[in-house]
Amino acid sequence: MTLTKEEKTILKVLVEKELEAVKKEGQNIFIVNSPFLSGLARLHSKDIPFLASEKLYREFLKRLSEKL
Repeated sequence: MTLTKEEKTILKVLVEKELEAVKKEGQNIFIVNSPFLSGLARLHSKDIPFLASEKLYREFLKRLSEKL
């Protein structure tokens, strides 16, 4: 899927807002493994790595923001 410049800009803003929220909330973040994500995990026989901890989630968001 290719994103337009406008879509990338909006996605980057949303990712940065999520990253700020994760930094602010820190250890109070509770990452839920939704049925959709659980279904994906079964296909790959592993859980999605960033669901394991707040630190991994924060790192994932940083990398995603840099790509945008």
